[in-house]
Amino acid sequence: MDINEAQATLQKLKNCKVTQSEIAKALKKDRSNINAKAKRGTELKLKEVQELEQYFNVILTDSACQLAQQINNIETKSQLAQIEYYPDVYLSAGYGCEVMDEYSETVVIDSRFLMSERGMRVNPKNCKMVCISGNSMFPEYHHGDRVIIDESDTNLTDGQIYAFRYDGQCYVKEINRAGNKIKCISVNKEYEPFFIERDVDFKVFGRILPRIRL
Repeated sequence: MDINEAQATLQKLKNCKVTQSEIAKALKKDRSNINAKAKRGTELKLKEVQELEQYFNVILTDSACQLAQQINNIETKSQLAQIEYYPDVYLSAGYGCEVMDEYSETVVIDSRFLMSERGMRVNPKNCKMVCISGNSMFPEYHHGDRVIIDESDTNLTDGQIYAFRYDGQCYVKEINRAGNKIKCISVNKEYEPFFIERDVDFKVFGRILPRIRL
């Protein structure tokens, strides 16, 4: 049901003239916005159907509500993303921990969380969710927090937080390059930074997506 169909149905149900200005008032929109939607034949959303019903004290057709519900579901689904979550994999925020298990399950999150530091959308297929162990990254991250790793971003950038393996242990630390060494920094200043030689057992899993702590 679009604006024109809604207007015709309302007039029939109310047995009186219903103007686009009244519809605009019911939907809390400008008259020009309603006119433009009417010209384009834009389908009403579920919320808009419900607002018209409430304002005019009528019940619109079931088919209109069903169509609006379908549109609403499609729009909601487009904002969701599926990523792999490894509940038994821990990144140490302290002094390192081993990966104990690699059982995974799929979780659904709002895709708007999947943004890089530069505001670019990150492909959920490149993302993995794991847990934080320890408190050396406090208050940025707490023990038990779930974080998202962007596995497509493995090029080290100073000042960014990465997940990596070093000498058989898995960590999450802020990284700074210092000559031929890599400085691993904890947010919690009670923990001293440590240095990694570039030619040792060192693998970057990816960058931790910013401002996400689930």
